[in-house]
Amino acid sequence: MIILIGKTASGKTLIREELIKKGYSGIITYTSRPIRKCEKQDVTYHFISEDEFKQKIDNNFFAVYKTYDTVFGKWYYGSSLEDLENASEKSIIILTPDEYRDVVGILSKKPTSIYIYANNSTIKKRLKKRGDNKEEAKRRIEHDNKDFKDVENMVDKIVYNNDGTDINDVVDKILKYLEE
Repeated sequence: MIILIGKTASGKTLIREELIKKGYSGIITYTSRPIRKCEKQDVTYHFISEDEFKQKIDNNFFAVYKTYDTVFGKWYYGSSLEDLENASEKSIIILTPDEYRDVVGILSKKPTSIYIYANNSTIKKRLKKRGDNKEEAKRRIEHDNKDFKDVENMVDKIVYNNDGTDINDVVDKILKYLEE
């Protein structure tokens, strides 16, 4: 399994989509947050209600899940145990550093982890471009700066995806690394 880790607006979802076009498969995680206009149900995430998410927690459906206090209320994110157990070497999932630590502890085989790095200037531009709420964007950046502290020391590879970087170059670097 390949785990992509990156701060908000680092480009990890677009990178996952490009890798899927190259023959990889995506593991789609679950969230209770509202769908954005550029996202698709069961492609970007499985968008479910907070009540549905809580039911899945109660039924031990998730291998890992996290709760975030946002300016809009609680948002839940999680990865199903079944999806992780059935993952192949070409399966790609997007996780936070905390989720990565939790998943590594339950997997029988060590995954390949790639940190998609984007600097704060790039992230702010991308959040503004996609129309994120200013308060929530600020909260996410502050939260990420804490959550991603020292992440580069726990991953196998760092790939840079800053403003002005061609996404095809980023994907090519990842493919080259995965094929080594």
